[in-house]
Amino acid sequence: MRNYGPIGATHLRPIRGGYIQTPGTDTSTYDIDWVAVERAINTPGCRIELNLAEKRAACLLMLQAGYSPREISTQLCVFQRQVERWRHDGKPLVIPPVTLHCTVTGCQDLHRAKGMCSRHYDEARRSASKQVAA
Repeated sequence: MRNYGPIGATHLRPIRGGYIQTPGTDTSTYDIDWVAVERAINTPGCRIELNLAEKRAACLLMLQAGYSPREISTQLCVFQRQVERWRHDGKPLVIPPVTLHCTVTGCQDLHRAKGMCSRHYDEARRSASKQVAA
């Protein structure tokens, strides 16, 4: 029995690998919004504007799921030749995340905002609000 996508009775398209999930648990890494990539892949006829890195990631995920270059170019609005280039370029799909540490000397906690860990960021925010109140 074949699985068909939710397009309608007149445009039935078999789902190759079911729902394609993006790697990892982060919603975005660098310039890739993984939520937008997942929606663009899994929603038929969806016209979400993706940047070049997001289109490449979506293309590679769809190739892994068994889609043809023609189907990918139609779904993502890219040229079929570009899909073939991305297939053969050999670059990895996901850039490993860089772990940042607090910039305050002597602190090795992970970065939260503005170069500081959560403790130092909260202290800086509290001292700034006290200065404004005075």
